[in-house]
Amino acid sequence: MIEVALVLPVYFLMVFGIIQLCFVLFGYCNATYACRQATRFAALHGAGSTYQATSTDLQNIAKQYLWGAPTGQVTVTSTWSPDNNPGSTITVTISMVYPTVIPFSTLSHVTVGTAAVSPIFQ
Repeated sequence: MIEVALVLPVYFLMVFGIIQLCFVLFGYCNATYACRQATRFAALHGAGSTYQATSTDLQNIAKQYLWGAPTGQVTVTSTWSPDNNPGSTITVTISMVYPTVIPFSTLSHVTVGTAAVSPIFQ
């Protein structure tokens, strides 16, 4: 009984920590893919296109790939440098805050962020 009482907290810490790490890595992979898709859409829908991409369009495109992301904790920003004309660049950045549920830990959340940059073609 004493051995179980000593080992069980460490075991649960490791198991819940690994599960939480898997959720965060899954979110990071989804955020990376969502950034690439939103950047690709913006690169093909610049000022030379018939339909110009807006920040709202890029947010909607990115958020459709972020399933499983924490609700209300996702920020999608887009920046055109210097403008939306062909030859300029588009940067899409995603930041997510994941709450943690690791027992015996004071870590309350983990912030995951990623960005993608592409030249504007049209």
